Amino acid sequence: MDSKQPGLTGSSPGPVVSMMDSDQLDLREMLDTLLEGRWLALGVASVVIMLGVAYQWLATPIYRADAVVQVENRTSAALPGLDELSIALGSGFVKSLAEIEIIRSRSVLGRVVSDLVLDIKAAPRRFPLIGAAFARTYKQGEVGSKWPGSGYAWGGERIVVGRLSVPKRLESRRLILEAGESGAYKLYEPEGEILLEGEVGKAAETQLPEDGIIAIFVRELVANSGTQFTVTKLPFDAVVQSLSARLQVNERGRQTGILEVALEGFSRLETMEIVNGVTNSYLRQNVEYQTEQASRMLAFLDQRLPELKEQLDTAETAVREHKSTTGSAIDISAEGQEMLGRVTDVEKQISELELQRSELRQRFTEQHPLFLTSNQKLSQLKQARSSLETQFKSLPATELQFIRLIRDVKVANELYIQLLNKAQELKVAKSGTIGNARVLDLAVLPMRPVRPNKMMVLGLSLVFGVIAGVAVVFLRKSIRRALDNPESVESKLGLPVYATIPHSPKEALVDKVPLPTGVPHLLCRAAPQDSAVESLRSLRTSLQFAQLESRNNIVAIHGPTPNIGKSFVASNLAFLMADIGKRVLLIDADMRKGHLHGLLGTARAPGLADLIAGQCKLTDITHPFDEGRVNFLASGTLPPNPAELLVHGNFMAFLNDVSKHYDFVVIDTPPTLNLADSISIGKLSGANFMVIRGGMSTLQDLQIACSRMQQSDIQVSGIIFNDLSVGTSRYRYGGYYAYRYDQTEKA
Repeated sequence: MDSKQPGLTGSSPGPVVSMMDSDQLDLREMLDTLLEGRWLALGVASVVIMLGVAYQWLATPIYRADAVVQVENRTSAALPGLDELSIALGSGFVKSLAEIEIIRSRSVLGRVVSDLVLDIKAAPRRFPLIGAAFARTYKQGEVGSKWPGSGYAWGGERIVVGRLSVPKRLESRRLILEAGESGAYKLYEPEGEILLEGEVGKAAETQLPEDGIIAIFVRELVANSGTQFTVTKLPFDAVVQSLSARLQVNERGRQTGILEVALEGFSRLETMEIVNGVTNSYLRQNVEYQTEQASRMLAFLDQRLPELKEQLDTAETAVREHKSTTGSAIDISAEGQEMLGRVTDVEKQISELELQRSELRQRFTEQHPLFLTSNQKLSQLKQARSSLETQFKSLPATELQFIRLIRDVKVANELYIQLLNKAQELKVAKSGTIGNARVLDLAVLPMRPVRPNKMMVLGLSLVFGVIAGVAVVFLRKSIRRALDNPESVESKLGLPVYATIPHSPKEALVDKVPLPTGVPHLLCRAAPQDSAVESLRSLRTSLQFAQLESRNNIVAIHGPTPNIGKSFVASNLAFLMADIGKRVLLIDADMRKGHLHGLLGTARAPGLADLIAGQCKLTDITHPFDEGRVNFLASGTLPPNPAELLVHGNFMAFLNDVSKHYDFVVIDTPPTLNLADSISIGKLSGANFMVIRGGMSTLQDLQIACSRMQQSDIQVSGIIFNDLSVGTSRYRYGGYYAYRYDQTEKA
């Protein structure tokens, strides 16, 4: 047959496609792919959604508790009016970042770990993966049933360990505590060796041979006998560091002094208790710090007051001695009075600054900014005092000496009285210190978990399920690279597609359709109006024209691989040719796994193999159909050497003979890639058609099959595209043919 025979006869309208936009073609192909793989996509999406639902059920709920603390940015309320000492007491502007670090400090969190015994972890031993989920189904107070011999806890079990002391080698290791009868229990090493036995409410202690003492106190134990718990003693510092890492402390707003302390955990009650414990520990530490500052300042003043009292007494004594020596009162001029007041103020400021420097020296180094500022201020005051001393020299000597004595008394007296009052105020402040932090909101018992968010998980599962389903469909297509477009076959191989046979759902139901006796159960007989049958009619028409230029009337139906529909095409095509009055011989040449006899309801043997071997005659082994217009020759007895039979001279003579007595000889051949049988048949045939199956055959298989035939000088006449999905495909047959048949019936 001429390879230039018109290609796609009776198939899709090619010229229209070329005029369409390529983007639209891509979108159609995508829709076709999605529709063909809809069940796979639906299955993948269902699996993802089920995984999301399973995660919701299996994931341990995480609860969040939070408290709100206010840190006031003010000077110390315990020392009203003492503005001069505000720097020394460190009660200036409070920085939130510093307070956040204080809350995270070991001094604050360590107290919480000790008070709540967080360095001891005791929990029921659950069955892996699903045990915790089952346990959550039990209400508080219920204890789940125990599976014999398992030791797992299934819900409602409780244990409270008040004290646990273990040797160093057992720290951070999970010890096994097994509940017994009437509150008794046994404690085991991870390897199973028993450590001690005890009872609930009583301290238990034992001396290990080499490691030392192990002691435990169980306050509460609610469980069935034989239920096991894991008990772990954790290093104290490691627990503090872990709590510091988990604790969330943030400032609400900027420079508001409002701090939020939050924590997430698996236990509702424990999470709330830890947050409240942290806030209370911080408040305690804050008050203790304020009290300590007041105590240190008071101790400093108690040390300085005797010295100032002595200086005052000395100054007053000097004044009295001066008066007794002179024997008369000394009048001070107006100028002297003014200079006395000024120098008294300067001396007072110098004395107060010296006191502050003494207290600062106890807290900071001399390079601290506060200390450097006080040095600068002291230098300025001393310069002012020197300037006044120079002015004093202009006064009479007797008046100058008396003014200096009076100045010393006034300065010492005012400083002594001021510090004495401050000491009394500090005593009051020390007894009533409340700190500069307070709790606005204590943590409450969380009612709902923050994770997993069931609605969000379900929504994400749905979204990712759809995405995964679509991705798997396209991934499968890209991996399989199965042919699903006749145009790609024509463009890549240069071979015409003689027919595109759409997928027919009725093909699977052919055996169930009642037909007259002697009528084969084929699609062309069970559903003659089916779109797949109409495509075969188009192929029949093309073959009639192609026969005019062919060397003989033998038509071989090849296929690269098994299960692509060669037998379907060959058998239905033969009977459709008989419908137009042609005499056809249908031969099953697959002498290995031929099954055409099953489709037509005949016996396998005797058949072709027996005929070539000379064991029978053609007239004795053919099966007539359609009043003799179709004769069928089965594959025959399965021979050990089918390839050798097909190159035997008897086979060639047989084909030459039947070619003269029939209008068409249709041969169903074995797969081309697996066997050499089809090559022998192709050499003797006038037309060789290669059948491929949509969504199953690959371009590589087709190329190799065609290449093998060309290497044997066999011209492939064309391609028959079988089982093309037409759900949303551009190759639509059903609507057109249904319309045509409806019109015929009406006519």
